[in-house]
Amino acid sequence: MANYYFLGTILPELRIGEKPEMSLVECEQLIYDNLSTTDFALINRIRNFYDIPNLLSYWKGESFSQLGNFDYYELEEALATKSGLPEYIFKFLEKYETKDERLKHYPELLATFFQVEIASSSGSFREYLVFERDLRLILVAFRAKQMSRDLFIELQYEDPEDEIVAQILAQKDAAQYEPPEQYADIKILLIKDQDHPLALQKALLEYRFNKIEEILGQDLFSTCRMMGYMIQLIMVERWMRLDKEKGLEIVSTILQAG
Repeated sequence: MANYYFLGTILPELRIGEKPEMSLVECEQLIYDNLSTTDFALINRIRNFYDIPNLLSYWKGESFSQLGNFDYYELEEALATKSGLPEYIFKFLEKYETKDERLKHYPELLATFFQVEIASSSGSFREYLVFERDLRLILVAFRAKQMSRDLFIELQYEDPEDEIVAQILAQKDAAQYEPPEQYADIKILLIKDQDHPLALQKALLEYRFNKIEEILGQDLFSTCRMMGYMIQLIMVERWMRLDKEKGLEIVSTILQAG
């Protein structure tokens, strides 16, 4: 992978809570124009992360994230022709033939995504994927404790010998879940904002933004830095949308009160 000194010097600084100077579309075009084909393909793997939730949206008839590799009709065609998607997706579809079955077993597909992507990745990108997976499992554990759900059922598709999965299952009879030491600060966020979903979403976005800076932000000019920048820009734009949603919620409350 090459170093990209030009890109490293012109990409505007990103801050959570501040409108970015460059949109994700503009950023992606700039990176596409300046990176080698191989390096851009590596960065574009970010989109794989959003294809799986888009499958869930497809089955539920909900709106799509524009961050995936496919729009609604492209995904529909890929499913119909059994092409353009990872093989494990088609195996999942063969195993679960009805929409209801696919919705019920969706966590299995998500678990498989992380297993495959982590196994086929290396370096900082692999570290990032491990972090995203760990964070998801920690959130599952907290939710299960809050709702008195069986952790063995919640994690039935995960490898019980995996370090963090084993750490969670070891606390199946505990009143509360304690995350691993490296994620101890997550518990503070979850307890503080557990009754405020919007605030919790924003807190988790900021936490992930800072963690990505830590994982992918060491080298200002590497392909991994470009990847980290795009992921962080996605989060900054998501924060701005949450701010807009909050504003609309306030307006709606005022109108209802009137």
